[in-house]
Amino acid sequence: MAKDFMAGMKKVSSQLPTSSFSEIEKIKKQIIISEELRQFITPLTAEEYKTLEANLLKQGCKDPLTVWETTNQIAGLGDGEETVYVLIDGHNRHKICEQYNIDYKIALLKFEDIEKVKDYMIDFQLGRRNLTPEQMSYFRGLRYNREKGGQGKYDREASSIDLSKQLADEFQVSQRTIKNDGNFAAGVSKFAPELQQQVLAGATNLSRTAVQDLAKREDIAASSIQSLEVLSEPASNLPSPFLNEGAQLKKEIARLVTNVSTKSDYAVIVQKVKELKKYI
Repeated sequence: MAKDFMAGMKKVSSQLPTSSFSEIEKIKKQIIISEELRQFITPLTAEEYKTLEANLLKQGCKDPLTVWETTNQIAGLGDGEETVYVLIDGHNRHKICEQYNIDYKIALLKFEDIEKVKDYMIDFQLGRRNLTPEQMSYFRGLRYNREKGGQGKYDREASSIDLSKQLADEFQVSQRTIKNDGNFAAGVSKFAPELQQQVLAGATNLSRTAVQDLAKREDIAASSIQSLEVLSEPASNLPSPFLNEGAQLKKEIARLVTNVSTKSDYAVIVQKVKELKKYI
């Protein structure tokens, strides 16, 4: 799927109309970063960012940044019909190039609405080869949730199609995995944008199960969790997903303690206690 999608995008890019140098430079100065679309970008770890930075400084920016040419109203940025240019791929490269005055090319794409842009961005990320398991789970989950909710290009008439089976076959995983992916993506949405990026970059100690459980909390709105400090609060103040997992760990530790007989058993208990510390 990755190969076919990337090949298709190269074809689309090759068909884009060319613009004069002065027009391109003018557009580059007007590029907008949409916070609404940031959740569809794969975050980089600090090490990955430094590597990208070093490569761009040494070799320049060879691949074009993808920009959505639209209007304020369609992009959800205002009521006017003024033309705007929204970055939809190449956020990290754009930041580095602007910081060090590195020249870069852009590829202009047009979409009917922002939902079509989101579909494009999800498919683009799923076509990448270097996603972590958490990132792959997240983008599969976004795809599943959008298709299930009838959004964007995935909108379908009511039918007997089992969406989890369809996607499970496409990505060669189980149906249960696809449904868990949907919960994981919904759980990630509970975090503020900056925290979403940290979770997907693996920069937190949150387990995937804890994030999945957040999806079931109707009293927690999307993007409402601003800090992970909640994990260090007294147990009575913790959201139930964390309480549930902490309680399970306590039960498991109690069971292991009553049956300890070898050094390896003791090592397992020590590890479980370390994991429990983030819930107490």
